[in-house]
Amino acid sequence: MKLIHKLEPLWWILFGAGAFVLCFVLPALILGVLLLGDSSLMADGLSYERALRLASHPLGRLFLIVVPTLGFWHCAHHFRHLMLDLFGHAAAPIGAYGSYGLALVGTIATISTVLAL
Repeated sequence: MKLIHKLEPLWWILFGAGAFVLCFVLPALILGVLLLGDSSLMADGLSYERALRLASHPLGRLFLIVVPTLGFWHCAHHFRHLMLDLFGHAAAPIGAYGSYGLALVGTIATISTVLAL
């Protein structure tokens, strides 16, 4: 458990970056892809070929890795503190290792999936 406390600044950086991504970037992404993608507001729309070109570009891949990954770490930090609130400090190790472990698994899965495109 001491390792988790020593890495607390890292968790807060990931939490803050995830909050920024989830609050500012994700709504714009949802608006652009889901609502405006097939409308006449976007000239070409978001066809499969165009989406594949975006996902094949190195900056597009970086974007596809960063957005979900930071969201995972943000949610993990929230889940850890939820476990502390609900079950007290007795569940702190389970909450910390479980939530950050799931975020790490999600990060690895995201990176391997995006790099396989």
